[in-house]
Amino acid sequence: TVSTTITGATGGNFENLVPSTTPAVTTITDSIDNTTVSLTADKASVVEGGDITYTATLTNKAQTDVTVTLSNGQTITIKAGETTGSTVFNTPANDVYN
Repeated sequence: TVSTTITGATGGNFENLVPSTTPAVTTITDSIDNTTVSLTADKASVVEGGDITYTATLTNKAQTDVTVTLSNGQTITIKAGETTGSTVFNTPANDVYN
């Protein structure tokens, strides 16, 4: 809630200008900014040792940097003013001993 009153008034050539003491009151309603972050991969399949680019996308522009943490331990940073960020994941190469 914001409440404002008149603290003074001059001019108008009135004999007696009396400011009202009644405040103007406004209730501020907090609107919820529902934003979704989604994840896509540039490939549905990759050979061993290949790269996958993961992209995180916001439905609204970020006002500050957003850090998205992936289940593989990598992070994606979406910079302020942007809606996307990416990271490259290097898949394990073929290991004949495993």
